Amino acid sequence: MPQTLYFRSSTLNSNVTASSLTQLYQEREAYRLPVYSARQVAHLTGLAATTVQAWTRADDALVQPASAEGLSFLNLVEVHVLAAIRHQHGISLQRVRHAVQFVRQELQAEHPLAQHQFETDGVDLFVRALEDENLLINASRRGQMTIRQLVEAYLRRIERAPDGFPLRLFPVYGSGPGFAPEGLPTLIAVDPTIAFGRPVLTENYVPVDVVVGLYRAGDSVRAIAEEFGLTTRAVEEAIRYELGAAA
Repeated sequence: MPQTLYFRSSTLNSNVTASSLTQLYQEREAYRLPVYSARQVAHLTGLAATTVQAWTRADDALVQPASAEGLSFLNLVEVHVLAAIRHQHGISLQRVRHAVQFVRQELQAEHPLAQHQFETDGVDLFVRALEDENLLINASRRGQMTIRQLVEAYLRRIERAPDGFPLRLFPVYGSGPGFAPEGLPTLIAVDPTIAFGRPVLTENYVPVDVVVGLYRAGDSVRAIAEEFGLTTRAVEEAIRYELGAAA
């Protein structure tokens, strides 16, 4: 299986050069295409499919879907940010909805949770909008800082262009006591310009499902690593990701 099938068509990262910036902007339409189902977004964010469906209903959506046919990469990034709040703290959907609507109005943005501005004043606005004496978490300063830090940890897993446009996402996987998203490696990424937006290993952009499929078929970690020119750590992380995302 030729490895070149999995390589990126262009260099898209935080150090993108001026010469490739024009091509980057031409490719950005891919980030708005409805390529994901609610189930796929749920798999990539560690949420239940029913939760993602509830958040993206067209009549009262927390996240405005790209189209009736599906969700875009920008939608995926928005759900990723919301997962930091809902998945970890169990804050009521009504309070999350209020906070998103407040931030959308204040930032005047179509995708406020996916945009760079959210990383600055937007996070504070979001936390402020969540304040309520009936929250299941401590709404004191300490409780607010806990939410803010968690959201920022999720935001750091979004790679952006120099102007703040989200280019790729390093998905969060895992749960349980002591789980910390900042401790996860960045060996797996989701980028709509690579492998049709499927999760890939960042060492050479081999799709995770290809690696895991071979492992499930009986190939050893070492054999898979040698076949694709990967480190054994990358192969092990692909397997860990698939198990974590399916949990």
